[in-house]
Amino acid sequence: MRPALKSNTKLNNIQMLRAFAAVSVVYYHTGFGLGTMRSFGSYGVDVFFVISGFIMARILDADLRPNLPPGQHPGDFFLRRRLLRIVPPYWTFTLLLFFASMRLPALMGSTRPSYVDLFKSLFFVPFTKYEWVIQPLLFIGWSLNYEMFFYIALAIGVWLHKRLNLRFPSVILGAALVLLTMLACMPFAANSVPARFYSRDLSLEFLFGIGSYYLCRSIPAAATRRLRLLLLFFCLASAALLIAVQGIFPPTTISRVITLGIPAMILVTSACLLSQGGWDTSLAGLVLLGDASYILYLVHPYCELSIDRILAPHYAWLHREAPFGAIVGIGISVILALLIHLYVERPTLKYISYHLGGHHKPIEFSTPAQS
Repeated sequence: MRPALKSNTKLNNIQMLRAFAAVSVVYYHTGFGLGTMRSFGSYGVDVFFVISGFIMARILDADLRPNLPPGQHPGDFFLRRRLLRIVPPYWTFTLLLFFASMRLPALMGSTRPSYVDLFKSLFFVPFTKYEWVIQPLLFIGWSLNYEMFFYIALAIGVWLHKRLNLRFPSVILGAALVLLTMLACMPFAANSVPARFYSRDLSLEFLFGIGSYYLCRSIPAAATRRLRLLLLFFCLASAALLIAVQGIFPPTTISRVITLGIPAMILVTSACLLSQGGWDTSLAGLVLLGDASYILYLVHPYCELSIDRILAPHYAWLHREAPFGAIVGIGISVILALLIHLYVERPTLKYISYHLGGHHKPIEFSTPAQS
């Protein structure tokens, strides 16, 4: 079956979900609570993981590129382009934090200028930062450790797929490696930090994203047009459910993959089917914020913690858990992320992706899907 959307189209609804996920995480890290609700917003990471699985499956779908020369595969430049996309901003912000911890240790909390920790952080090696908390120097980078693990598994899957000349999609082989690695780490989780980290079932959310892609791929565009109102209901209801699970419902011991991963999968699937059915958002501001979501994810701790630890001791209303302080922290984070994205990340990524990533412009800057 021919997929309804081409590989070089940007799904605006996906960018909108990236904006939703990033702002949710930024809000969560303010610690500000709405009324009687508990702190919520970390579900943004679950949404990001599902989106990542969806996008990677789409990138590696050979059926979307039937005109590739013989012997070439959509995944030939996959890992290189993912590294070019993820590593430069992450290394930049990690190094900034490292040098700040050397000069301003009193403001750094649990972050210490350890060269061993810096090496592990830069090369995505999980380590215990304090007590039982597994985090790199830039604490939100823990999710990038999972992202890189996912990318490497998919890259190995592509390599094995070509070597063995297999008929099923290469992404399925990569997904199997993710699952097998998770299972193989479980017996060693008690004695090994990396094994404990990679034995967590959070990796399954990437597989949810792959499943979401193939579900969307199997549904004709004509059918999605008939179901748009129902899909819109599922999209809004799943977003509300994510907020309710963290902010309203009683705490539970049920796995996060079930309570947050499944609603995130429903959210991503329904939003992508809406794009396929012609209801792709035209709100340019949300799409731009989605484009800048990676930078927003990386930069917001600098903004929020700087305000909280430098200004809030003198002006209590700027404390990040205070209403105005939370608004200021989120606002400055968003503005700074947009500026960095427009004037640094976008031109830099275009250049290095074209010259070092196989002479293809990144899908982040491709033409939006048309109704």
